Amino acid sequence: MSLPPSLESTASLVHRAFPEGVTEADYLPLLTVLYPHMSDRGLAMVVGHFVGQDYPLVLNDIYGVGGGYAAASPDAVAAVQARLVAAGLEEWIKED
Repeated sequence: MSLPPSLESTASLVHRAFPEGVTEADYLPLLTVLYPHMSDRGLAMVVGHFVGQDYPLVLNDIYGVGGGYAAASPDAVAAVQARLVAAGLEEWIKED
């Protein structure tokens, strides 16, 4: 599945942070870090693209993260956030 042009900068950010791919251990922390900055649907499309998971399954996990039902450990979230910051998270957040 190709991503719409509006999600290309997000895909580039994730690719820079995880050039070897997003692991299962990084999956929920990645959703947690990006959740406040994206629509549920956009986040599901981007992360699903990287993990090879169907959109509805990722969207369901996003609802769990947003509702507090699926939680990643604080250490895992901090590690993923550090990788994203090193890859340009702050600049990406400033984009429109």
